[in-house]
Amino acid sequence: MELLPSLRMTANLNALVHDLIEVPQAAAAITADDVAHHVLDPESVLGLDPLTATDLETALASLKSAERDGWALGLPTPGQLRPLRGPRHFNEAALQAGEVVIATSAELGLVPFQVGRAVQWRLFPAKRPFAAASPYEAERALNEAILAAARALTDLDLAAGRRPPDTGGALLAPGYSARQVAMANRTLYLLLACDAALHDDGASLSSYEANARSRMLRTVRVAAGEALCATCSWIGHDHIPRASADEP
Repeated sequence: MELLPSLRMTANLNALVHDLIEVPQAAAAITADDVAHHVLDPESVLGLDPLTATDLETALASLKSAERDGWALGLPTPGQLRPLRGPRHFNEAALQAGEVVIATSAELGLVPFQVGRAVQWRLFPAKRPFAAASPYEAERALNEAILAAARALTDLDLAAGRRPPDTGGALLAPGYSARQVAMANRTLYLLLACDAALHDDGASLSSYEANARSRMLRTVRVAAGEALCATCSWIGHDHIPRASADEP
C-alpha cells in the first residue's frame, strides 16, 4: 500500500532524531517512487533561502538540528483537526492537504503539496502539537470503533462495502517495532477501505440507512487515522515527549 508523503517524512525524521538512519537514506526513503521532493521556507522558519526551493537532503539536515525530541503525524479533516494547534494559516494549509508533520518542540510544521509526480514541502511556524494517544490506546479505540460499526451494519442488514485491493506493505523507518509496522499496514488498509465504501451505498434502501452507514464508516475512518498517527508518532517506545492538551 502506498504511503502518504507525511507518513514517510514523520517516520524518517523520527529515525533521524534517534540517530538510527543517515540523512541520504532518509531522503531516499521519503522520496520513494516520486520524481523529487523539495522544501520551501518562505517565512524563513528554518533559515533556508526563502526565495528558492531547497533540496530534501539539505532540508533534512537542518530539520534534524532544529528538532531534537520527535515529530508527530497529523491527518486533519473538517471537524477533526487534532493534533493541530495553529496558527490559523498553518491549520488551513494542513487541512487542505489532509496531512501534516509537526515538530514536538521546535514550533514548526511541514505540509506536502503534490506537483505532478513530485512533492513540494512548505515549512510553517506551528504551535507544539496536542498530545498524541499511545499506540496501545489508539489501537484499542480503533478496535472498539470497528466492533460498533460491525454491529450497527449487521442490525441494519447493510454491507460495509467492497474490499479494496491490497497493494503491498508499509515500510516505516528503522526503530519502529514489527507491531507498529503491522498496525501501520492495518490502518492504511482501513483508510482505503472506508474511502471506497463511502463511495457506494452498501445496498441501503433508505436515506436513514445510508446516513447511518456513512456515519459509522466515518467513525471508523477517524479512528483508523488517529491510530496511524499514534503509530508513526511514537518510535519503538512510548516515551517521545508530547505537548499536553493543557499547555498554553
